[in-house]
Amino acid sequence: MIFHSLIFLLLVLIVPSNSLTCYECGCSNTDISECNCGETSTEVDGDYCVIVEDRYIDETYIELTRVSRNTTWVYVEDPYYIVLLESIRFNQTANDSYLWTSGVIFGCDWDLCNSPDLINRLPASFNLSIDKDWLYTNIYGTGSVTQCHHCPFEMCGDSGNPIDFTQCPMTTCNNATTCLAYDLWDDLDTGEQCYQSQCAPAYLDNDLTGFFGGKYRIDVEAIVYLAQDRSKYYIWEMDVYCGAYNCTRPTIFSEIADRLSYTISDLSIYPLVRPTTTQPPPTTTTPIANPLRCYSCECIGILGCPCTSTEVVSLDDTYCIIARENRGQDISFNFTYLDYYASYNYILQAPFVVVEETIGYDDRRDRWITTTNLVLYGCNWNLCNKPELIPLLPNTFQMRLPESWLNTNIRGTGRPVRDCHECPDAPQCGTTDFLDSSRCPIHSCNTTCRVSDTFNDPALELLCYQSFCMSSSDDQNDINHHRVEIEGLVYANQPNNVKIWEIDLYCRADDCSSPEIFKELREQINIQIGTLAALFSETHDPTVPQRRCYDCSCNNQPTCPCDRTTILNANSTYCLIMREDYGQEHWITMGHISPDSTTVHVRDLPYILLEESIFYNENRGRWDTVTNMAAYGCDWDLCNHPSLLNSLPNTFDMRLPESWLNTNIRGSGQPVRDCHECPDAPQCGTSDFLDSSRCPIRSCNTTCYVLDTFDDPATDELCYQSYCARPGDEDYDAEIYQVDIEGILYLYKQPRDVELWEVDIYCRADDCSRPEIFKELKSQLSFTVGDLSAFDEVLSTTARPTMTQPVTTNPPTATNPPATTNPPTATNPPTATNPPTTTNSPGTDSTASNASIFSRINFLNLLLISILLFNFH
Repeated sequence: MIFHSLIFLLLVLIVPSNSLTCYECGCSNTDISECNCGETSTEVDGDYCVIVEDRYIDETYIELTRVSRNTTWVYVEDPYYIVLLESIRFNQTANDSYLWTSGVIFGCDWDLCNSPDLINRLPASFNLSIDKDWLYTNIYGTGSVTQCHHCPFEMCGDSGNPIDFTQCPMTTCNNATTCLAYDLWDDLDTGEQCYQSQCAPAYLDNDLTGFFGGKYRIDVEAIVYLAQDRSKYYIWEMDVYCGAYNCTRPTIFSEIADRLSYTISDLSIYPLVRPTTTQPPPTTTTPIANPLRCYSCECIGILGCPCTSTEVVSLDDTYCIIARENRGQDISFNFTYLDYYASYNYILQAPFVVVEETIGYDDRRDRWITTTNLVLYGCNWNLCNKPELIPLLPNTFQMRLPESWLNTNIRGTGRPVRDCHECPDAPQCGTTDFLDSSRCPIHSCNTTCRVSDTFNDPALELLCYQSFCMSSSDDQNDINHHRVEIEGLVYANQPNNVKIWEIDLYCRADDCSSPEIFKELREQINIQIGTLAALFSETHDPTVPQRRCYDCSCNNQPTCPCDRTTILNANSTYCLIMREDYGQEHWITMGHISPDSTTVHVRDLPYILLEESIFYNENRGRWDTVTNMAAYGCDWDLCNHPSLLNSLPNTFDMRLPESWLNTNIRGSGQPVRDCHECPDAPQCGTSDFLDSSRCPIRSCNTTCYVLDTFDDPATDELCYQSYCARPGDEDYDAEIYQVDIEGILYLYKQPRDVELWEVDIYCRADDCSRPEIFKELKSQLSFTVGDLSAFDEVLSTTARPTMTQPVTTNPPTATNPPATTNPPTATNPPTATNPPTTTNSPGTDSTASNASIFSRINFLNLLLISILLFNFH
């Protein structure tokens, strides 16, 4: 074996390789200069460089990076190309179609070819269009259908073995809805393609339809190879969302392709021939952000693992770990680090322990035996994965199941054939109560049924289920070995609450593949806690001050009982309670929040922040006020106690005179008004010196959106933005008259006063977007603080903590706009923020909050997934 390994090593060493250097930066269109970061990466073989743009209505996210040739579903024939994601969408209100380009990718394969200089020169569109009458008849139709073609799984074929479309018959949908189908060309040369069709998923029939692009559209991924004929494009994938009868017929894709017209813009800036010169890799290195030092060793044996080697990684995306693996007679230890996203499930915090066990049936001994395959300990401070912890790993906790349950549900009665659900190609995801097992039809199985279940969020019972009958050619040990494999996770702050992460069953009992079996298993499992207390005796770096906060979230549960706490660095976090109201839905969040997560300057702690909307109620013919959000921030241990929830004020009674609102917000009913126009970025200054000339006046026949963030109320500094709403905008509402106001009150400040944080105006009065309107609004605004005695009592018994660092944020600039929120609809009580997005309703259980809460999510690290791997898959 040593000889063969040496030969292999020598062969690897003499294989020629080519390195490629690519830029590695990210930014948004509001500040493209951030993409001139100068960071690069150099790898060997198989990669190419890309510039990726993910375009949204109000902002575009850009990433310069590298990808592997096998990153895309479709084979890249030549890694020198332009890909555009274009969508022809039908607007029901306007009874017309429009084109939306949601993304563009430029790929190239020479050193530093994805230069930031190319960002502003990427093509805007291929200008795809199709006959309006054909689109109306074949895509929109009547707007809804009761039947769609339905494929039990993705159907694939090529020119030699065409797709069998008879396996995708017309099937009745649960309700009148729309259809969804896609066609994916895996290899254009061989004609290999894949087809899938179904009734539209539920998310296309709710209020979020607009966010996903609408129910009636044609999405096209088109590629132009820049070293070939640039006048031609190839369609990679086409998705059809439609409401016409038989609109998912297999021929629909060729019909669309034949009718598409296009114009490929000037691509002359891209050289016809690749440059032959390369640049040397950079000699400088970039310091690691938030360095975390971990022990780094590997050992085999049961006598421990003395380790002195270390490595430095970033705390932003890794943990230190010790992994103890038991494979047969071999025990190995691995001291290293683990990326946050290395697991299927999201790890909420550290320290933690993951245990993987197998409960297997021993035919010779006629009994069930449990073995521990893996124990993994994770932590997040310097050198926390120390070798001294090894003796504590084998007995952290054990998971046991009753033998009677195992015999009945796993081993079975010995019959040669059993029922087994069949969905081998992809898992089906949902909750234990609402999983659609009809997508996994039952078939007879004369071998072992393999059933897998991953709890992506055990608190919400959200799981992904998959089942299939194993082939007789599979590993005989898997076929003949009845067993249950279980992964459990426990956090240091809840050492008696083991969460089941993943379950794999290899069973021969009849109907052992039913999705309900996992719920039964969780009810039957017995957890035996071992050495966790000793392993979790340290939970943080003793040299760094820590802050402990209550950390839960609740839906429609006014008291939100919470005994879960988490510890984070006191220099970079404080505690928060937040209550949000979305019509009939009420959300409560308790957790940590970073001082830098708000767009507005927080000048002191503790504080109370309220957001209220003053809106015109068309039905009642009057102005009403509703509170959308209330928050309390504080900076000492466990200061966000759940008992303070009921004391959060319901309102500051922020009011504006109706006469002022009618004149300055609602207007006189004129169809056109003046509206300042600066939609791309805010302009910052003081109310006396704001340069509104950068926002020229335009005529507006819809609603004028005027946004104003008071970065520092003490100096009257604000950031102003205004634009005329477009009917195609995601948050467009033609009938809205509204003022959203955020006010903050600092509890230590006397006399108490409410300072304005942000004001958003949705108006139709003439010249309602003038910057001076915010100063006028402040002079007209009245408020009432109300009863804060519960918070006064807390302050009277709490020594004011010494702040470890100023609680400030970077003020927004003209190139970095403050986060804004979507306006509400006129038919529901308005809200200024979107509710937390979950796959299924969490009911009333309290769960971990995963704050930060006010921060705008940065999607740059997800761009390639969202663009290259199409969302429908």
